[in-house]
Amino acid sequence: METLETKKPKILIVDDQQKNIQVLGSLLKAEHYIIGVAMDGEQAINTLSKSTDYDLILLDINMPVMNGYEACIQIKANDALKDIPIIFLTAMADKESILKGFEVGGQDYISKPFSSQELLSRVKTHLDLKISKDQLKDINNHLEEKVKARTKELEIAKLKLEKSNQELENLDAAKNDFLAIISHEINTPLNGILGFINVLKDELKTSELIEFVNLLDESANRLLSFSKLSLRITELRTKKNIFKKTPIQLKQVFGLTELKLSKKLQAKNINLKIDGNVDDLIINGDPALILYALENIIKNAIEYSEKSGDIIIKTETENKKTICSIIDEGKGFSEYALKHLFQLFASGKEHTDKKKGLGLALVKLIMEVHNAEINVINNPDKGATVSLIFNH
Repeated sequence: METLETKKPKILIVDDQQKNIQVLGSLLKAEHYIIGVAMDGEQAINTLSKSTDYDLILLDINMPVMNGYEACIQIKANDALKDIPIIFLTAMADKESILKGFEVGGQDYISKPFSSQELLSRVKTHLDLKISKDQLKDINNHLEEKVKARTKELEIAKLKLEKSNQELENLDAAKNDFLAIISHEINTPLNGILGFINVLKDELKTSELIEFVNLLDESANRLLSFSKLSLRITELRTKKNIFKKTPIQLKQVFGLTELKLSKKLQAKNINLKIDGNVDDLIINGDPALILYALENIIKNAIEYSEKSGDIIIKTETENKKTICSIIDEGKGFSEYALKHLFQLFASGKEHTDKKKGLGLALVKLIMEVHNAEINVINNPDKGATVSLIFNH
């Protein structure tokens, strides 16, 4: 693209005196400027309407037909011409005439008679200013185009992202619906199987067959628990599980948990101890969900504890929070397990622990829907501490 720096500047001389035009033309041509000529303001407007590529206008004030002031007003009113600098040529040196020239849009003035050196200096100054303004304008235009292009790219990217998100949401919804259907389809026949197993237990006499049926009973119950657990996770993740929070006495929850896990505790001779005054500890939540969360954590603690050990439930209240910590004496968690403990699935590796399955992931979801927190750390000596933190 040709600019003032690479092309010869083009100057329009507007004066009704032929002699002035000749003098000005000779001086400017000697500096390799391209010259255009008009004898009055009206001719100047006509010339500029045909050619808007002038870089500077030397405009006499006193002219017939249309004077310099009127011509300047019309030039500055034209968007295609308004940025062309205008230098007035005037024999009037009074302050009012000069001020009027600036008011109508002139950039400078030269008094007649003028010196060649002054004229050429003023012309060069305003041409240099125009170069700078044109360059700035080109840069702004270029930046605007880049911003428009980038904005369009971002809008397209946003639409694609929104479409992808919607597709993912649809897939997730379809997956959750599928899990719900599968859980239902598993539960129905399993309940029937468990019913027949109970009948067989009552009828069987041989100890060997009874042991076989017990194993079958245990496997069926594990499958039923997994099915219910999968459905519960789906409900919590999709916010379909609507429950009302009610006051829960933690003492009752601890008692029910110990009762449900009594066989497992007795099998490993583990004592479940309460550390803290729980008589008046009350939280708000869904009793069944809170019971499940506590039961699951203690069940894991039992599985990974040595025989004849202790599992401690420590309770404390601080900063308007009730903290329930389950402390075991097991082997604790690996570094990888601590990092991925509450993920439903850990990509690239097996789940944190095959025996834990989805249980702790559900505990995390349960705490989230209660606006509560869960924190897991390894103890300095051995074992781990899992803390459930409830807001008052």
